[in-house]
Amino acid sequence: MTEKERLLKVLYGEKVDRTPVICPGGMMTMASREVMLKTGCRWPAVHRDAEKMVTLALAMRKETGFENIGIPFCMTVEAEAWGGEVEDGDEVTEPTIINYPLQSVQQWRDLKELNPHKEGRLPIILTCTRILSQKMPDVPVIGNLVGPLSLATSLVDAITLFKSLRKEPEDVHGMLGFLTDNCIRYGESLTRSGADVIAISDPSATGEILGPKMFSEFALPYLNKMITHVHALGKPVIVHICGNVSSICEALNGLYSECISVDSSANMRVLKDALHGKKLMGNVCTRLLQNGNVNSVQSVSKNLIDFGIDILAPACGLSAKTPLTHIKAMTEAAKESGKAKNYAERKSALQSLKD
Repeated sequence: MTEKERLLKVLYGEKVDRTPVICPGGMMTMASREVMLKTGCRWPAVHRDAEKMVTLALAMRKETGFENIGIPFCMTVEAEAWGGEVEDGDEVTEPTIINYPLQSVQQWRDLKELNPHKEGRLPIILTCTRILSQKMPDVPVIGNLVGPLSLATSLVDAITLFKSLRKEPEDVHGMLGFLTDNCIRYGESLTRSGADVIAISDPSATGEILGPKMFSEFALPYLNKMITHVHALGKPVIVHICGNVSSICEALNGLYSECISVDSSANMRVLKDALHGKKLMGNVCTRLLQNGNVNSVQSVSKNLIDFGIDILAPACGLSAKTPLTHIKAMTEAAKESGKAKNYAERKSALQSLKD
């Protein structure tokens, strides 16, 4: 079973030999300073250089044991294409928006329709996606999109936006609808460039900020519109929501994605009981991966696999400071579980023959 087959089968509810282990990229960053130094492809230059981005993405899979390729290495690509000013950071700091293009929600009408093949760094990501999918046909290439609500907080100050949910809901809906339509266009370009799975990260749509009512009004319908269009292109979708999502479990049952990725603060037992027909992904703590030790990472990873996690992954991506030995402890836990499962199945089959 190839890495691509394993991940796609899990997402579509088919039987697999073991738990896949991935790190999607985008907001859930897939980069390590150790790998940057080995390859010479280092932040921040990688963010604007297609050749270096491809090299680093391939090396991350090879060196860590993750079973996918995930680009870009930040969540500022779409916002920059609309005029957000980006600080590119350094070798261990991701790019961030330092100046918003909008001062109020009403100004969304000043935004122009995006052409993914011309605006900002979008063409670089499409080029890298195409190259990576051609180079690694048996490895899933994950295309990353920022969810509409989180994208909005990169275009206008978050406090201004969240106040507007109550004060100017019609303008917020107008803005979210516009962003959704443009994200769909970018998502279509990613799939046509070879992305096998689309991951939508919407960290600002957490239930801790919105609560169930506002999540259902301002996040769910726009995420579902994006997911519906991706499904029409024949691709599965993973949606990541940050924070403790227990308050929005009922609403999450209405999410159309095959899989829901959650933060380390989420209680997997509660989610497994509350969510029906959804695959769960996560949720090895990002801080543990960076600052813990190999034994702790292995233990947490093994516990998640034994619990029945569908896809093992870092809860919110990787810090670039994360030691490679810690990452490998997680990926090897998934691969060792497959060996143990195969051994148990063979032993059971032999016993049946004896009986």
